Amino acid sequence: MTTRTEQESRRGAAVRGVPPKTAPKTGPRRPGVPHQSKPIPRSRPDGPETSGPSAGQERARPALKRRPSRGRQRAPFVLLVVGLMCGGLMSLLLLNVVLAQDSNTAANLRKEIEVARQANEDAKLVNETNMGPGPVADQAEMQGQHRDWGKPNVLTEAGADTSQVDQGR
Repeated sequence: MTTRTEQESRRGAAVRGVPPKTAPKTGPRRPGVPHQSKPIPRSRPDGPETSGPSAGQERARPALKRRPSRGRQRAPFVLLVVGLMCGGLMSLLLLNVVLAQDSNTAANLRKEIEVARQANEDAKLVNETNMGPGPVADQAEMQGQHRDWGKPNVLTEAGADTSQVDQGR
């Protein structure tokens, strides 16, 4: 909804910027107001003196206000949009690279953990194999301890004295 100002409605102008259509004025003039004629163009002090109707034709029209073209108005906005899109693309690429590095690091750590777990299992197997009765006896013989087959050492619940009768039976 648009509203007209008082002056626009008096002039009959529908749109701003469009010169109003002037109709010849009719009616009596106000008394005491002389008729104004067109001003006579004055010569410039630095230019040649001319007078008459040809002087008005030589004069250039006053320069109209130049509006910046639409292309100039859109250029900063287009550059801004293109810059934002490029920045977003670069940040996505950087994020993708960082995530790829993290996934590679995680995969390497999983492999190292698996290798360490396998080495731990191998060490346990070797330890259990070496702690069996045969390897322990072999190691004892290598250290100078020999089996005593002449006097067996039998352990009972009664203790070291085997001559006593076990009360539990």
